[in-house]
Amino acid sequence: MSHPGARFYFDFVDPLSYLLELELRALEASLPGRVERVSFELAPPPMPLTALDDSRWAARWAEARPVAAAADVLLEPPRLVPWTRKAHELHLHALAHGKADEVRMAIFSAYFGRGEDIGRVDRLVEIAAALGLDRTTAKAVLDVDRHEEGVLASRADATAAGVADVPVIAVRGGLVRGFHNRADLGTLLRP
Repeated sequence: MSHPGARFYFDFVDPLSYLLELELRALEASLPGRVERVSFELAPPPMPLTALDDSRWAARWAEARPVAAAADVLLEPPRLVPWTRKAHELHLHALAHGKADEVRMAIFSAYFGRGEDIGRVDRLVEIAAALGLDRTTAKAVLDVDRHEEGVLASRADATAAGVADVPVIAVRGGLVRGFHNRADLGTLLRP
């Protein structure tokens, strides 16, 4: 059961999205329903790849590091910020097989906890297989861009709804931008 109309827009390379996902996961059992997770690529191809010291990422990381430290959450991504389209495609594939929550957390953990390049298909296939998804099918799905249109449509719909950056929670016709702690989320998401 989904929370009526609540959506969480995220990207796998955004530290604030990761931290907000952790807050939502801790809170979700006490909510009247689930919050829908919606893909939003911050830097879709053909935007150039960048590194963490790029000015586009500096403010994001300046905000995320103290929040992560206070929550005792490890943030150790690789220096390169990869494209996330394939990771979002795998998330949509996993959604169709009832494994979206597990795959989403595994991708976040691979990137932020172990510094893995989540833009690589071979790494994403390993994540899928470790969580019980068929390795051959996952590779084929990613190789042929089966869910690319879904990822593009999610971003287009989000943009049309006013989302320009993540994390964002859309609820009751409004957009709540940025990181919010569990207490604030509980107030926001409970009727």
